[in-house]
Amino acid sequence: MGKPTGFMDYKRETSVSEAPLERIRNFNEFHTPLSKEEQQIQGARCMNCGVPFCQAGMNIMGMTSGCPLHNLVPEWNDLVYTGNWEQAYNRLKKTNNFPEFTSRVCPALCEAACTCGHWGDAVTCKENEHGIIARASVSAVSKVMPYLSVNWKDLSQIMHWKMISNQKNQRRQMVIK
Repeated sequence: MGKPTGFMDYKRETSVSEAPLERIRNFNEFHTPLSKEEQQIQGARCMNCGVPFCQAGMNIMGMTSGCPLHNLVPEWNDLVYTGNWEQAYNRLKKTNNFPEFTSRVCPALCEAACTCGHWGDAVTCKENEHGIIARASVSAVSKVMPYLSVNWKDLSQIMHWKMISNQKNQRRQMVIK
């Protein structure tokens, strides 16, 4: 667990975004990420509550609450807090096959389901997930896609071939049965 009183001691901080009129002028990264120390403080805000709704991924009256991938959010928030970035990446990879881009396009349903967010500001799960991936790719912890040179065309091709290979594997399993 992070710091037991972290959600009371620290305020929520998120990355600063460039204004839309500025970001359309180039293809550069438009989010200024939090520093390593700031992300560790945000990891301390996770209180590892008894029933972590952030990782539940439940459908409630037709709406999804929590992470639909069932990411182990409190666990990797604790690892971020203690500075174990490599272990945080390994924990994230257990439930997420493509954290390199899900951390960018995720609507952060875990933050909406965060128990801490019922009475105050939710934990910055999306920022921490993105920070884990950024540090994993820079430090070569894993064979993730290069962090700054990913373009959407390459990404769509990777997804296409991954989908085709999954379909072939499913067909093979059906034939074997």
